[in-house]
Amino acid sequence: MSKLSDSITRKFEDIVDLTEWEVESDTGWVDISSINKTIQYEVYKVTFEDFSELLCADDHILIAFGGEEIFAKKSLGKTILSRNGTLKVVSIENLGYSKNMYDLSVNSEDHTYYTNNVLSHNTITAAACILWYTLFQSNKTVAVLANKSSSAREVLHRYQIMYEHLPIWMQQGVKTWNKGDIELENGSRVLTAATSTSGIRGKSVNWLYIDEAAIIPNTVADEFFTSVYPTISAGETTKILLTSTPLGYNHFWKFWNEASQNLNGFTPLFIPYNKIPGRTEQWAAEQKAMLGELKFNQEVLCKFLGSSNTLIAPDTIARMSAKTYIHSKDGLDIIENPVRAIRGTDGKYEGKNHIYIIIADTSRGVGGDYSAFTVIDITEYPYKIVAKYRDNKINPLLYPTIIAKIAADYNKAFVLVEINDNGQQIANTLYMDLEYENVLAVGYDGKSGQYLSAGFKSNTTLGIRTTKQVKRLGCALLKGLIENDKFLIHDADIISEISTFIETKGTFAADAGYHDDLVMTLVLFAWVTNELYFKDMTNTNLRLDLYQNQIRDIEDELTPFGIVDDGVNEETIEIDSFGGDVWFHKDLNAEMEKLKNKWFSKV
Repeated sequence: MSKLSDSITRKFEDIVDLTEWEVESDTGWVDISSINKTIQYEVYKVTFEDFSELLCADDHILIAFGGEEIFAKKSLGKTILSRNGTLKVVSIENLGYSKNMYDLSVNSEDHTYYTNNVLSHNTITAAACILWYTLFQSNKTVAVLANKSSSAREVLHRYQIMYEHLPIWMQQGVKTWNKGDIELENGSRVLTAATSTSGIRGKSVNWLYIDEAAIIPNTVADEFFTSVYPTISAGETTKILLTSTPLGYNHFWKFWNEASQNLNGFTPLFIPYNKIPGRTEQWAAEQKAMLGELKFNQEVLCKFLGSSNTLIAPDTIARMSAKTYIHSKDGLDIIENPVRAIRGTDGKYEGKNHIYIIIADTSRGVGGDYSAFTVIDITEYPYKIVAKYRDNKINPLLYPTIIAKIAADYNKAFVLVEINDNGQQIANTLYMDLEYENVLAVGYDGKSGQYLSAGFKSNTTLGIRTTKQVKRLGCALLKGLIENDKFLIHDADIISEISTFIETKGTFAADAGYHDDLVMTLVLFAWVTNELYFKDMTNTNLRLDLYQNQIRDIEDELTPFGIVDDGVNEETIEIDSFGGDVWFHKDLNAEMEKLKNKWFSKV
């Protein structure tokens, strides 16, 4: 007769082989061959007549009286085989959330074993490594963390079940045994907490385990890793384990990306499905048909995918990679230092000053949205992010000073401030109070809308207002720049925001629970690249390159007899974008004067 276990295919994300371990079944103790981590399933609570409970997947297989296999979700009123006889199922409840499950593969004919005293077929278990570590290592502390304390306690509950089924000679004496904390006689203990800034603050931990690390919301993860992780990782013998199904380009992806480049001390471990016995191409095709392409890529292939309907194509996002910051402090992350021309001992300049633009978004500094700006090198194609700043608690009165300092360091960068909220105050403070001259202005034309302006006429203002028209054009241009490799982005936080910048209600915005402050600066930058004044800004430097490379040839051709420098009647013209002074003589012929007037303007 056909059995459910013959027709159902479990979807695993990871498999850990085991030897010399056993689990109790209805036929005695049987060997365990592996622990298998499944994809996420809806969690059901099955309650029995003796008030015992079992948390499991909806299609978790129970063994009914008479040997019939039955799904947990259809077991209401059924009599189930247990370790102490038979038990009737009195209620079934869908708990409303999904979790990764853990199955045991056992070497027995019917593949059954007891979980929570109930006879099951390939069901939940975990924490075997933690159990071994605390049993055979003295005075060790393991912290089990998850996005919710209840989820962390589920891991500890599995630890307790496994402990109870160990032979007496393997067990340690127990000092503390409750839902959130266990301490053994050898001094080792396991504690649980949620991933908050205060969860394990002040505790000495030998092994930090974070379950489903990618599911932790970005806002919580940022605060946790900032406050707790550095203290834990500083220990010489500390072990840190992060496990998760990928969930977008978030903090977990950042750890994985840096680990792949040997930058953070973690060892990335990924086992493709075709390395697991029985996982054939036919199996993969069946999973793809069952899950759909999106879920298949994430759950089976373990690909880092962003939200659906993102502005930037998923395959483009997948090709992005983050670089290590050469400097990171107080919200400022620097990928590349400013590039400046170097003046040699002979007075000549080698190289050139790069041109930079800063696009700044503003907030109220109360812990919600971020005040953020990006520093972009616009010297030549492809444009690239060289630095960024992000802080959601910076006082708006201090924000202009930070912008001015970074802008000055990056060769007096042009600055464009978004003025929808309190940005007008930021822009005015920059230009008027701090006397930073390279603040860009925007004019308004009733027909074509806003345009980037070089001057300050009656119809111009400092900064830009993000209208529907500006955002629509900016999004379209940004998509073209990034997908055609004309704009390079090597910042983890920006890549994360791009992966959750989705179409919603006819526009693009951050997916629920995420931010788009950084990516909106890129949208405004893309809008700027289409403006005539921006093209003039960049072409100025190209004409300067032409001068540097060809001026000597021009001088030779125009004045074959040479020029005698008598040291008098000299005029100095300061060229900011060149990085120094260029000297001309008033007695140059008319052609040279034309070139001078064409290429340079007095400051």
